[in-house]
Amino acid sequence: MFKITPNPPTEDLSSPAGQRAVDRAFSHYELSSLTKRLSRRETPTAEDTLAQIHEILQSASATAYECADQMQGTTRKLALAVVHLVDLAQVRVDELLDAKQITT
Repeated sequence: MFKITPNPPTEDLSSPAGQRAVDRAFSHYELSSLTKRLSRRETPTAEDTLAQIHEILQSASATAYECADQMQGTTRKLALAVVHLVDLAQVRVDELLDAKQITT
């Protein structure tokens, strides 16, 4: 049987040869090496984490609300309950963010 797509690489990227291949790929696209990027990663502040949680909750609320629009009956009520719970969590995160801005 003829395969149109090639087999995936079986090379271990944690090996020295694999690491050189990764570095070549990153340098080709003018990106810094993966090891350098991981070592430079800073720990996020509490405010940054809260802002990320806020964005995640916004996405979850929009997704649940969109699902609720396509449903009827009890399942719609359950989806809207999820929207309500996510909105409650979002209000709490907003309060924490506001308190952080007041103290700084």
